[in-house]
Amino acid sequence: MKTLVSGATGFIGSHLIPALVDQGHQVVATDVVKEPHWITSSSAIPYVRADLGNDAEIQDLVSGIRPDNVVHLAGLLAEACEAEPQLGFRVNVIATLSLLEACVANGIVRFVMTSSPSVFGRGLAEPVADDAVKLPETVYGQTKLACEHMLGWYGRTHGLSVGAVRFPWVYGPGRTTGLTAQYSSFLFDAIARGEDVVVANPDQSGNWLYVKDAVKSLILMLESDAHSRVIYNIMGGIHSVGDVMNIAQDLFPSARIRIRKAARASYPYASSFDDTRAREELGWRPDYSIRRGMKDHVETVRRTLEVA
Repeated sequence: MKTLVSGATGFIGSHLIPALVDQGHQVVATDVVKEPHWITSSSAIPYVRADLGNDAEIQDLVSGIRPDNVVHLAGLLAEACEAEPQLGFRVNVIATLSLLEACVANGIVRFVMTSSPSVFGRGLAEPVADDAVKLPETVYGQTKLACEHMLGWYGRTHGLSVGAVRFPWVYGPGRTTGLTAQYSSFLFDAIARGEDVVVANPDQSGNWLYVKDAVKSLILMLESDAHSRVIYNIMGGIHSVGDVMNIAQDLFPSARIRIRKAARASYPYASSFDDTRAREELGWRPDYSIRRGMKDHVETVRRTLEVA
């Protein structure tokens, strides 16, 4: 089974691709940047540098590789979309549209991508269900909602097997971008490095999903299309930043964590989402509690520092 992964050099891609290889997939990685060391050092992972903003490059990429499946992870994150809305739509929406067209033209079996709870906006009854009203308050959320609608259209009109997962706060080793990284991964990285940790927003609450569980859900979505819906909420556990730091202090007694109160930042999403449908139809279950995920994260970073 040949699987093309776009956005391969990003945070989730760097965890997904080795897992797909372990599952027996013949993976081809693509991104707009030069391939990182973990790809160049592996003969099992061919890398094709391509710009998904260029329609001709997308067509050449898909027709040249002829994958069975596509996992589409490439895209601009929230901050970049807010700063440059036109660029956000070009990268997140138009490139996805071109990739879907290439999949139809080349007989791709299945197309899976990442969406976001940002499609919902605020003010909804929680936990927010998959089919709740969608009124995104951000440019990023609007781009993801447009992609969700396009998936449904390509499924109905062309018979393409499509699916998407909506991730909350995905944390784990190697995350360097994204609004929520400052609430999660950056704090755990600092603990692993023995640095002082100052928490200014202890009351901020969110749904924490460890990256290995995010990868698990993508593989479930990729390998099973016998379900009734296209897009699923995928959730971990709800915790405040302060509560998580208390758990961190218990796990790592030597960690230097200081919590101070500050004005709560405006976060344009709900905290609680319902992933019952994913559990029932995909067999989805998270394997990592916040305690287990944090421990794995910190220990992984420490091992990396020892090697370096």
